[in-house]
Amino acid sequence: MQSLKKKLEYYKKLSNQIEMSISDNNLAEAQTYIDEYSTELDNSSAYAFRSILAFQQGEQVKAIDILTDGIKKHPFSFSLYYNKAFMMATLERYEDSLECYFNAVKYHVNEEDKQLALDGIQEVSQAAIKAGFTSASLREKLKEYENLLTQLDARVFPIDVNGVSMIRKPQQVGTTDEYMINMYNELKYANIDLQSRMLFKSELVKGSILSNKKVWTTTGAVVFPISKMETNATIQIKVNGEKFKFTKEHLPINQYHYIRITEPGIIEISSDSPIFVGHPIELEPVKKPVKLVMKIFVDGLSYQLLQDKGLKEIMPNTYQFFKKGFIAENCYTTSEWTLPSKSSINTGMYSTEHKMLHPEYFYEFSSENQLLAEYFKEAGYYCTNISTNWRTTPSLGYYRGFDRMIYQNFLGGMDAKDVIGEALEHLMTFWGQNNFMTISLMDLHNAPDEIENHLYSQIGTDIKFRVNKNKKGNTSVQTTYDENKIEKYLQEISRIDQLLSTLYDFVIKTYPNEDFSITLHSDHGQSFLENDFNLLSDLRLKIPFMIRGKNIPAETSKELIESVDILPAILKSSELSVPSQINGKLPKVLGGTEARESVVTQIIHPGQTYKAKVMKKQSSFFLESEGKVDKDLTIPLANYTTKIVDNITGIELLENCEKQTVDFENIVFNKVRNFLK
Repeated sequence: MQSLKKKLEYYKKLSNQIEMSISDNNLAEAQTYIDEYSTELDNSSAYAFRSILAFQQGEQVKAIDILTDGIKKHPFSFSLYYNKAFMMATLERYEDSLECYFNAVKYHVNEEDKQLALDGIQEVSQAAIKAGFTSASLREKLKEYENLLTQLDARVFPIDVNGVSMIRKPQQVGTTDEYMINMYNELKYANIDLQSRMLFKSELVKGSILSNKKVWTTTGAVVFPISKMETNATIQIKVNGEKFKFTKEHLPINQYHYIRITEPGIIEISSDSPIFVGHPIELEPVKKPVKLVMKIFVDGLSYQLLQDKGLKEIMPNTYQFFKKGFIAENCYTTSEWTLPSKSSINTGMYSTEHKMLHPEYFYEFSSENQLLAEYFKEAGYYCTNISTNWRTTPSLGYYRGFDRMIYQNFLGGMDAKDVIGEALEHLMTFWGQNNFMTISLMDLHNAPDEIENHLYSQIGTDIKFRVNKNKKGNTSVQTTYDENKIEKYLQEISRIDQLLSTLYDFVIKTYPNEDFSITLHSDHGQSFLENDFNLLSDLRLKIPFMIRGKNIPAETSKELIESVDILPAILKSSELSVPSQINGKLPKVLGGTEARESVVTQIIHPGQTYKAKVMKKQSSFFLESEGKVDKDLTIPLANYTTKIVDNITGIELLENCEKQTVDFENIVFNKVRNFLK
């Protein structure tokens, strides 16, 4: 088995040979080298090589198709957009060329690249004018594409990436995922802007625009969520011919109105101006084998800390609930921060597959990634998300699968007690439904972010711990060791545990015979919990994963588990089939065929060195690149350092490690090969 350095040298040599062959117009030789290069690598260079070869062979359309596929796999690649822009221009597809050039400007890695793309924009603009474009139409197109350079990211939801409010503006119109967002629990205000967006809750509901009238046939009690889109709309509902009229005085525009119709039969809804009607909700559908499936996400909860301090002591209510189910003692996140970690948990895919990695550029889940909620929607569940997490907003694609979503940015004041309260109200209201629900609790961010707004935590913190010793980092990830922050962190954990106890009690009392599946997990731990700042420490990488339900054994397991394994575990516990195409594996203790021999965490972050940790039962392997990850997320591994550490003693192993190192390096290579520079 080759070492990583040997492999990298081999592919670098192949890359040079491909470039020389294409330059010399020796296309047959180039094809041979490209086939060899692409055997293991599916990186942006592989797509660039294949497209250039096709273009040189006179197959322009094929070349563009190759680049289109490559951009799906590598959405932040300057070279793929630049090459596509050039090729589009040769086919006189000037608008498409300009759009690609603007994307190339956006994703430039250096100033030279940026200037090349800007020159391309100028050249194509001149060609478009010569081809008959008017100056006015060209300016309009250029202005449209310039918006690509100023897009906001998904954290501004429910403002869109162009800075415009999404309130009462239907999205994904005409698709099965059509939805509209309105204000929620708001008595006065009817809209938001960029400055006020955090101060209000919003509600997303799936349905469709009704411009005139529509008829439904019902067989039992149903609820119709209805929202006006214009203030003066008058809505009429007929139930088996009996008319009910709602004017502007009855149904305020700034909320969804849930209209219950108990009597089965013919329902006709009409309006004199467009309204949005949510899909009818059956109140007593045919019962599923598992009636309630709930996923509780606690952002930033370190399981290593819970082990060190004692889960039973730190989170007694959580311990009492989940001790009758499965508790994983060795579950590791595959990414060390929220955006990629949550994306992996919700898709069962590694970050190098789902590509939800970039902290700056807006990107939405591709259609190739099926989200957890979509599995339950397909199975006939009523799917609800209640969240304050700005890294899992609908703009990123998290609307997929959910029928109803309530959101307010945590920094706007919606905390655990509000989220849990909304969850309880939803379950009390739709107790007869087959519910799939996810809730997100962000309160542990208070400690690293130095927010002190909870009465429980303030009173529980003695004055000697009140003043933080070290400043917070630029992000919570970069926050360094601070004993006082640890004390506040423990208080926030205790507070969350107390609040969750009401939810645990409700589930036990409402769903007899354990007719439920409840999961609690996190995305990462914390860096400030130990003196030696280390992003690959167990205090940051080891996360809680607990699940209780009628299909779950009561067992505490030491099996090695990755965060991508949470999705198949939830599906299996709900008696849904586990897809074979995902990276996640069903843990053996939960019915899987075999346990993992190793787990891997990668840090792929632009402007930082690439880092990887491979953990086996006896030892852990660490690799760090010398160079930094580029803006397009390509990884330079020409030079890197490695070490192997004994898991028990924590001492670096120095003797007889050559074969182990090669084995570990190949595990890393298989994870990262499609991102190699």
